Amino acid sequence: GYAAQHEAIKVLAQLMAPMTPHLAEDIWATQGGTGLATTAPWPKADEQMMVDDSVTMPIQINGKRRGEITVPADMPKDEVEKLALATQAVQKALDGGTPKKVIVVPGRIVNVVV
Repeated sequence: GYAAQHEAIKVLAQLMAPMTPHLAEDIWATQGGTGLATTAPWPKADEQMMVDDSVTMPIQINGKRRGEITVPADMPKDEVEKLALATQAVQKALDGGTPKKVIVVPGRIVNVVV
């Protein structure tokens, strides 16, 4: 919400301070920062925020990329397969039939052989 956006702008002002001190100090002051942005403690990175909890996997049909799906990184292979087979591109390629083979490489790619 607003508080997260407000905090992000303050951090951005701190990161800008070495290159554009006048602008950074103005932003810092309008966001309610105490003191000077240049003397404030340097922001610390939150390791949990840097972990990507989802992955975008391309879908290949007979060796040609036809689409992609975004799934949670820890989603089981069978669930990924169900999602991939439900996409419009795969349904069009199957034309009501069933695939000969589906290969799911977790976190990487889904290959469908029609």
